[in-house]
Amino acid sequence: MSTPQPNATAAADAAPGLRTLLADALRGEGEAWLFVLRTLLSIYLAGWIALRLDLASPMTAMITVVVVMHRQTGMVFAKGFYRILGTLIGSVAALTMVALFPQEPVLFVLVLSLWIGACTGGALLYRNFKAYAFVLSGYTVALIALPAVNQPQNVFNLVVARVTEVVLGLLVTGIVSDVVFPSRLRQTLRDTVRRASDGFLDFVRDATGGQLPREAMEQAHLRFVRDAVTIEDLRSSVVFEDPEARARSGRLRLLNQRFMAVSTSFQALHHYTNRLLRSGDGNVAEALIGLYRPLKAALSDRGGREGAAATARKLAACRDALATRAAAAREALPTAQHEGFDTGVSLLQRFFADLHDYVATEATLVASQQWRTPQDRGDTAVFVRGNDYAAAALTALRSALLVATMCWLWIQAGWISGATAVFQAVALSAILSSSANAPAAARSLFNGFVFGIALGVVCQLLVLPQMDGYGLFVAGTLPFLLVTLYLASKPALYGFATGANLAFVSILAVQPTPTFNAAATFNSVVPLLLGTLAVSATFVFVPPVIGTRWQRRRLLERLRRQTTLAARAPLPGLALRLESVNRDLFQQIVAHTPPGSDELRDLLGWALSVHETGRTLVELRRDAAEGTLSPPLATAVDAAVQALADLYLDPGPQRHRQALQRVEAALAASQVEGAVPLRWKPTREHLLLLRGALLDADSVLAALADTPAPTTTTPGADDAAAR
Repeated sequence: MSTPQPNATAAADAAPGLRTLLADALRGEGEAWLFVLRTLLSIYLAGWIALRLDLASPMTAMITVVVVMHRQTGMVFAKGFYRILGTLIGSVAALTMVALFPQEPVLFVLVLSLWIGACTGGALLYRNFKAYAFVLSGYTVALIALPAVNQPQNVFNLVVARVTEVVLGLLVTGIVSDVVFPSRLRQTLRDTVRRASDGFLDFVRDATGGQLPREAMEQAHLRFVRDAVTIEDLRSSVVFEDPEARARSGRLRLLNQRFMAVSTSFQALHHYTNRLLRSGDGNVAEALIGLYRPLKAALSDRGGREGAAATARKLAACRDALATRAAAAREALPTAQHEGFDTGVSLLQRFFADLHDYVATEATLVASQQWRTPQDRGDTAVFVRGNDYAAAALTALRSALLVATMCWLWIQAGWISGATAVFQAVALSAILSSSANAPAAARSLFNGFVFGIALGVVCQLLVLPQMDGYGLFVAGTLPFLLVTLYLASKPALYGFATGANLAFVSILAVQPTPTFNAAATFNSVVPLLLGTLAVSATFVFVPPVIGTRWQRRRLLERLRRQTTLAARAPLPGLALRLESVNRDLFQQIVAHTPPGSDELRDLLGWALSVHETGRTLVELRRDAAEGTLSPPLATAVDAAVQALADLYLDPGPQRHRQALQRVEAALAASQVEGAVPLRWKPTREHLLLLRGALLDADSVLAALADTPAPTTTTPGADDAAAR
């Protein structure tokens, strides 16, 4: 029997990997060409129906298709819904403006500029397709009102025509996307939820067996935040896709809230264990780690999505057995360490409970027979966003100034095509203002417009004059659109391709009686180019604030102020609000912070500290609200809570010292003749957690202390901390 040759073995091993790579590439290309097919079919159907209905501007319906079409059906429906909403609001605003200022160009331009600026700024307050409604509300006014400036009596007809054309484009796009080889967003959401759940549960499982380096916590936090924000963004779009997704939306929102809560509990437990190790209480930390280890067996064989219910039962058994096992472990410790151990057990109990609730909620999503479960109180949890209103105001001001300047130049020049240039500038400015790198996006879009205009001129003046009828129009334009739409299927070229597609369709100027006039074609090219160039120049000379160091600093201050919110805002719903706002603010900063930089490490430190302290402050306030504390203790607890809020509001050595003194005073007030009453024990444990956070040598708060925090570490502490 012969032995396989090494080269043959290597080739055999490489073959499956090559086949997988090839299959993935072909699958990606297949999805790209299906997107091209659906978009082409929608464009030509919308144009044909608009011509059959004798609409004034079939081009508007075709451009609507270009803007709204997406690879996934749910995204198309979401964009379409918010586009029609924005169009209707903008139409009403246009009617109102023209009615109020029919012969007052200065007042009209002023109100128009303020409206568009407000809509552009409002779009920054959302990071999903809700922003699209603001953008459309802004530039729809320009689309309708500018052509009616000299003929205000025609404004109502313009509104009806534009709304009809937009609705036609949306209907055609939605139907084609839902019928022709649809790509469901629901599956993407399901995969994202599954990936986030598996990643988190594997992370928790590995932490029980010594496979978790301490440095991994920061990277894990980054991943958990991205997962939570991504799931919320997908959930807000998938509800448009099918009734089952809408029925499950509340439960999915609850699952995401519980995911955020359990990740915060896990981080608090991990930090507390490490503090015990660094302070010389290694035996207490080892006892807590021993109580934690049963999770490894419960999470090791989960059986995929269908095994969520079984995993929840295993976790419930771990949770129920924790008290008995903790009592046995407590007896082996010296009396002086009981308080530190009890605090850790409380964190373990909260983590076990949060973990069980998270997996149990996931099980209700997996079970198809439970998709109509009644809404409970937790299902009403809402993912709240965090915003920088100063950045939105500055963006609104820049857009308003751009519109006012363009309108003033148009009025002074008396240019007949000036309205087109103004509208082009308004639309692109509104669309690009929320981009992460608006100047680069503007350049890419401008290059795409130049490319699309070149293709459009060639097609309009050389190809289409040889064609007669709509069928030949399709044949003549198809090769050009195949190129630009295929480019649009590539994420790296999306901005360039969008500009090319918009310019190409605009140059065609489809109408019932086509005209092929070179002078008219070039006259339509100039305002498009000038409007696009004006936007590019605006972003160069008046740079956007999105992602700048100034905005990142403001968002970090807003993140720290969440602790102030935890200390002073009304308690109902506060914990859920903190979980979502903290993560949204953190994600906004991370998106514009250089990876691996000192700034990112500092941000991670503050984010983890805010999560831990904010939740503890809420728990302390709940203890005080229950009325079980004595008046002196309640006063001391409130003083400690306010001192922590002041520390995060304006970090400094003096406020750090004051916060530590207030916490120590509250701890002293929690004892009666040297003993802690049982009803005050949870409050004292929360105060101990706050003191530990203030004295933690690895915390960002350590740099604020007057004297270095103790860093004594017992032998083997580094290894135990990894566990």
